[in-house]
Amino acid sequence: MASPETVLDPGPIPYRAIALFGDPDLEHGLLHAGFDPTTTTYRLIEIALADITDTESMGMWRSLGSAYIDAVRAGTQFPPLVVMRNARGWGLLDGVNRSYAYWALGITRVVTYELLT
Repeated sequence: MASPETVLDPGPIPYRAIALFGDPDLEHGLLHAGFDPTTTTYRLIEIALADITDTESMGMWRSLGSAYIDAVRAGTQFPPLVVMRNARGWGLLDGVNRSYAYWALGITRVVTYELLT
């Protein structure tokens, strides 16, 4: 069961207004999940990184390297991850490299856009 989320902006935030507007990786993830990116809306929340179901296999993602880890350590502020509710918590739609860096650095809570539509 997922931990409670903290709502930072209840939205709905239109796709064109999010920090990742036009990002090809996010658009691919949305299309793969059956959504037209241009019609999607979001809310901004903070959640436990461990509640993103994809983090269960993060130990196998070491091949992603250390570039994002180094950038986070240096203070780079990346856009929020993008998640969608699933039966066990949250599914990751965009942000594999960022998630891995946060996981590797022991960051336990992350800011995300939750897909509402």
